[in-house]
Amino acid sequence: MEDFNNSAVNSFTDFLIQNKSSLKESKLNNPVVSFAVKNNSIDLKDKIDYLIKYYEKSFYFEKPEDNFLILAIDEIISISENGDKRFAATDKKVKELKNNFINNWENIQLENKPLFVGGMKFNVEHQDEDWKDFSDSIWLIPELMVVKSKGDTFIFFNFIYSPNSSIENLIEKFKSKLENLIKPPEAKNSDIVKINKLTGASPKDKKKWKNLVNECLENIFNNKVNKIVVSRRIELLLSGEVNLNHVINHFKSKYPECYLFIFHRGKSSFLGATPERLVKFCDGSIKIEALAGSAPRGTTNDEDIKLEKNLLKSEKDIHEHDFVVNHIKDSITPLVEGLTIEKEHSIKKLKNIQHISTSISARMNSQNSPLNLIKELFPTPAVCGIPKEVSLNLIKKMENYYRGLYSGIIGWFNFDDEGEFAVAIRSALTYGNKLIAFAGSGIVEKSDPDLEYEETELKFKPILSLFNENQ
Repeated sequence: MEDFNNSAVNSFTDFLIQNKSSLKESKLNNPVVSFAVKNNSIDLKDKIDYLIKYYEKSFYFEKPEDNFLILAIDEIISISENGDKRFAATDKKVKELKNNFINNWENIQLENKPLFVGGMKFNVEHQDEDWKDFSDSIWLIPELMVVKSKGDTFIFFNFIYSPNSSIENLIEKFKSKLENLIKPPEAKNSDIVKINKLTGASPKDKKKWKNLVNECLENIFNNKVNKIVVSRRIELLLSGEVNLNHVINHFKSKYPECYLFIFHRGKSSFLGATPERLVKFCDGSIKIEALAGSAPRGTTNDEDIKLEKNLLKSEKDIHEHDFVVNHIKDSITPLVEGLTIEKEHSIKKLKNIQHISTSISARMNSQNSPLNLIKELFPTPAVCGIPKEVSLNLIKKMENYYRGLYSGIIGWFNFDDEGEFAVAIRSALTYGNKLIAFAGSGIVEKSDPDLEYEETELKFKPILSLFNENQ
């Protein structure tokens, strides 16, 4: 590793020298600079917990099935926005930064080059104690980032070149970041943390849930909404702090087809394994997955197939799913070209649950940006309802807590209109030895409160299985 360090530092030094004139001309405007170098010897095994918690601001995003991973630590720029204008305000600041960007990205063979990482809450909220470390929208450019893709590993070192910058100081900072990345993690107890207390799943809580679903059905009957997604939360008091190495290893083993994520700020970590892609932007194309309508997995292959067939025949579930597809179609049609919607419903199978899925693709309209498209798309009926604004207002009124980043957006993007964003479901917020987990269910005409409660129980399993290997 010492040889790599020397080689990387030498490459970085050469980059600074080669770009000396460009940096000098731009330094009064404080350009964002990104240096990338390939290094297949970096090993992150059992280092995630240490690296994420060592820094006050860090981020992890992985899709094991696609062999793609991002570990981002520290930050050089943070775009934090609160309020209704969060999309437009973020988009404006991103475009301003784009005009003054220097990099060596042409030297690396990497299809997806992340720059901004972060997320957005489900809704604009007043500050809440549970979510005090997170703004309504927060996207950051990390100082150091490790990206793994298709068997190769790359390190990105990002910085702002100001009038006070010096090549010597930048080289020393780069060295320091590399050394911390490769040094052995602190030894920690590898025992699985246990649940000492669980609240939110008592008979009284179930009764409250059933009343909530019945209230939703009443709004549907009165034609206020066609569909509404309501959620519940449970609180766990744990025997110790969650070990993030265990979280990632467990999720990777059990849910390789999901997006795995950890968004860490201050002492809070928002984590999960979500099956739902919101949208992916790549080479001008847009890929969206509509996911709604659920059933459990069978204990045998025959039972599993039977449950799948019943799901595809379920009038209630097809109805719920088609709301999502039609919303996506109506939202993005004015913003894209060549919209294609998969004709046949398919099934996405996870370890403990299966969903109806539809693939949607299109091409970006040159007049629009990814954030502008997401503004129209989000939140989808899969996590909100139809009509969107009425559903949002009802959710705020009926749910007795703030969702925060749960059912919000998590992902990455760059200045080249590339990026990938997931809907942050199957997730939890941790703070010390406290964990809050979330699960929701789409309510449509003919929904049964007891069955919807069982569905939320299924959706809690990815988080609860962290503390019980049998789940």
